[in-house]
Amino acid sequence: MNTDSEALMNLFNEFSVWTFVQIAMIVLVSLASTLILRFLIPRVAEMLPARFRLIALNILPLARVTIFVFAVGLIVPLIFNVTLKNFVLVLGTLGVALGFAVKDWATSAVAGFVAIFERPYRSGDWVRIDQDYGEVIELGTRSIKLRTANDDVVTIPHSRIWDENIINANNGKNTLLCVASFMIAADKPADNIVELLRDIAFTSPYLDWEKPVSVILQNAPHATTVQLKAYPFEMREQFDFITDLTQRGRDALLAEGIEIVMTPEFTPAMVQSTG
Repeated sequence: MNTDSEALMNLFNEFSVWTFVQIAMIVLVSLASTLILRFLIPRVAEMLPARFRLIALNILPLARVTIFVFAVGLIVPLIFNVTLKNFVLVLGTLGVALGFAVKDWATSAVAGFVAIFERPYRSGDWVRIDQDYGEVIELGTRSIKLRTANDDVVTIPHSRIWDENIINANNGKNTLLCVASFMIAADKPADNIVELLRDIAFTSPYLDWEKPVSVILQNAPHATTVQLKAYPFEMREQFDFITDLTQRGRDALLAEGIEIVMTPEFTPAMVQSTG
């Protein structure tokens, strides 16, 4: 019993008022540094050109991890008598004690560290996780925050990366692919549709001219589907870009006498069979 007590006492350094003052100063400086970075970096990034904004935004999660590791590295020697034997003992004890208490938080936190280095998403990326699609506006220790097209902020734990597909629309690049879809009558000629819709894309004020423009036609049971694919210059204008392509593309198709099918037409036989 005495041996166990002595081993436990040897884990800790002698405490004094100055020890607590040092720990408090380290914690306060770390928190203040994190808050300052969280305030400054997004605002500085917004003032930068689009190609530099993503680089600036991704400094924040790495900086937060660095501050956390640096703070822990300063605090641990103040509390514990750091030796290899004591380190293994503390690590094993804390692992068992905290494993059950903070299982879910720990799972998300570990996934967060994995996400920082494997980078399935970054600050500024546009991602879809399940039904949620939006811009990554914050990469936290436990979760990420997405701002959707409806200006909702959705908080998603990092642990979702273990069992769900993460669809990243731009994957760290400065632009992403947008698609404007049309359905035209399958029994009507489709002459000049490719050239017509390519012209629509090339006359859009949102277009990134350095990226390719394509038009894809596919047969469907009751219509021919047409997809106009192009890249906007600014990712945040993707919805305006799709609206512009859809509106002007529809008007151009109608002006050429091409019939647009809004919904598949049901024949009487189909109606009877579904009834």
